[in-house]
Amino acid sequence: MESFEWYMIRATGTVAYLMLYFSVIIGLYSQVQKMRKQKVTITLHLHEVLSNWALILVCGHLGFLLIDSYISFNWMEVLIPFQTNYKPLPMALGIFSLYFLMMTYVTSKARKKVGYQRWRKIHALNPILYGLVTIHGLLIGTDFQGMVLAVVNILPLLLMGVLLLRNPNKTQIPH
Repeated sequence: MESFEWYMIRATGTVAYLMLYFSVIIGLYSQVQKMRKQKVTITLHLHEVLSNWALILVCGHLGFLLIDSYISFNWMEVLIPFQTNYKPLPMALGIFSLYFLMMTYVTSKARKKVGYQRWRKIHALNPILYGLVTIHGLLIGTDFQGMVLAVVNILPLLLMGVLLLRNPNKTQIPH
């Protein structure tokens, strides 16, 4: 029988991914609404709340990795890329994703101190975060077949691509 930790590792990772997925969709939607000169206050609030929950769940994901007795990760293996023998590349992608998510969180909370233009440039890097998390899940995840995850990701990836190609000056998500 599989352990409680095994289920929680997968549950926290999967739900964190879903929170990030919906945050991306809502962030893209708010960008389109902003271009149409419509109010985005509620959508931006929801975008931020979903992102915050994604970070909280990722922290839970890390916590359950640390207490899981099957693989027995240590702090170095879950915080420093390529320090583990267990699937080093997917683990490193997850760690880089954690750092991207933390950078996004900190700079968003300190947007006024960081400066709006600098924050916009940093926030515009979030497609990299989304891509890293997706690849991490595809390479290391055991709950979803790659095709299912790939199909689910067509929509936000297409939306991001269209927004990026349509007008580079309007792709940075304003708040």
